[in-house]
Amino acid sequence: MESRVERKKKNQYIQQKKQRIIFIGSIFTVLLLTLIGRLYYIQMVKGDEYYESARKQWTKEIPIGISRGKIYDRNQNLLTNRHKKEYLMVFPKYFTPSNQNIEILQKISGNKADILKNKKVLRDEPIKLEIINHNKEFIDQAIHMKGIFPIEYTDRYEKTGLAAHVIGYINTIDNRGEKGIEKVYDEVLKENQMSKVAAIVDAQNRRIPGLKYEMIYGSSIQKNIITTLDYNIQKLVEQELDQLNKKGSVIILDSKSGEVIAMASRPNFEQDQVVKYLKSTKQELYNRAIQISYPPGSIFKIIVAAAFLEENIQEDTFFCKGYEEIDGVQIKCSSFKQGGHGEIHLEEAFAKSCNSAFIQMGKRIGGERIVDMAQKFGLGAKTEIGLAEEVEGRISTKDHIKGAGIGNLSIGQGTLEVTAIQMAKMTNIIANGGVDQGITLIQGISDENGQIIKKVDKKPIQRVICHETAQKIQRMMQQVIEVGTARNVKLYEIGNVAGKTGSSESSSEGKKVVHAWFTGYYPSNDPKYTITVMIEDGKSGGKVAAPLFKKILKGILQIK
Repeated sequence: MESRVERKKKNQYIQQKKQRIIFIGSIFTVLLLTLIGRLYYIQMVKGDEYYESARKQWTKEIPIGISRGKIYDRNQNLLTNRHKKEYLMVFPKYFTPSNQNIEILQKISGNKADILKNKKVLRDEPIKLEIINHNKEFIDQAIHMKGIFPIEYTDRYEKTGLAAHVIGYINTIDNRGEKGIEKVYDEVLKENQMSKVAAIVDAQNRRIPGLKYEMIYGSSIQKNIITTLDYNIQKLVEQELDQLNKKGSVIILDSKSGEVIAMASRPNFEQDQVVKYLKSTKQELYNRAIQISYPPGSIFKIIVAAAFLEENIQEDTFFCKGYEEIDGVQIKCSSFKQGGHGEIHLEEAFAKSCNSAFIQMGKRIGGERIVDMAQKFGLGAKTEIGLAEEVEGRISTKDHIKGAGIGNLSIGQGTLEVTAIQMAKMTNIIANGGVDQGITLIQGISDENGQIIKKVDKKPIQRVICHETAQKIQRMMQQVIEVGTARNVKLYEIGNVAGKTGSSESSSEGKKVVHAWFTGYYPSNDPKYTITVMIEDGKSGGKVAAPLFKKILKGILQIK
């Protein structure tokens, strides 16, 4: 039998063993909990940071330039960035321009790959080659080259871009807006928008085929521009201008608000190929709606009539013998060959565009009153539409309204020059009963969801002439359509139109030319659209500009 001493020693031994087991178990438990805590910290707390650090070790991020915010019409239709295409991005820093490599790229993208032969071009900026040959074998060879990445890319512009003169274009080398909206809102459109391509690469900086690559864009808070343009109406206007195949411009305003619904200029240009137009004599890059001024011809008679009516002169009957002679200078009327209009009332003189009557009007009220009225309507000043290219035009000075100068001024000739946008503004003032609503092209700056985050401030509404004067001119503009120089604009099936024709003499390249004008609004009783048409060397406002106005208006009503 065990003695009491032996049992005691045995129990002490067992007790010590248990304590050791508990101690060791506690240590393991603490270590396990510490390991679990560390794993939690790595996975949950620092996981994103460690992932990003690891990703950078096996991916290559290469800048491909600054992207830009988009430009929209009033209905959130894109005016830029409309179509995606597939490209090969060539990064000169990594690309080896061997003859074999260039030959393969030529098979994929055609002659555009020839640029890679020019060593001066092979700088840090990536070169974008459109994939036009989707041969899998060639593309596989290309993406195995160093510094070549296939991407989907949304082109900024289309080949024949809509509203190209309004949107403008960018200097592709440094992504700087050069004209139009691109210039005015350059900083907004490219704010925080650096784009990169990230791909899994090997030690030679070659993308590993089959593994993921992605486009990394700048700030998610992309800023876009919302214009007042209407995509469908803008497209209609440009199609009609193309069909006419003449130089000129068309502007359409929302009569009630003064917002620009369409603004088109011809000839057009390719926004991605600006260089080829720089030495052209056709001035394709000029926005003829705002950037070139012309003599207004007889549409300026709206201003003369307003100045005459505001003077409250009771005698408004004139006598036309077919011409007026001032200081030995004879200025003919359109009725010259018929011996004149004879006795003619103001309303009929306006409808038939009688030069004699308006010269007599000008002599009665004086050139200074006419110039003052022109300035009230905004002539000789920018409309502040918000495009940097807009010019002021030219108002006749005191030296040019004396003697025979008053005759030229009264019929919109001489040293007087206006832009099409100024004539649209003038017409819209009449359409609104003598009130200037201002001209607006930009609604505001929006976020990626289309919500406007900053509106463009509008100028306060101003009265230019009294309501009674405006009403009289409205009736006279209706008579131009009913019995006057634009009878071919009658649209019996859709309602009444009000407008004024003009044919202005000028010179181009040393030759005499006659520009064709028509400006008006529809419907005459409750204006919705104000439209101004200007065709360079169009010969006749009534025969060329007015019919174009009619075609555009009918097209708009079919769209709506």
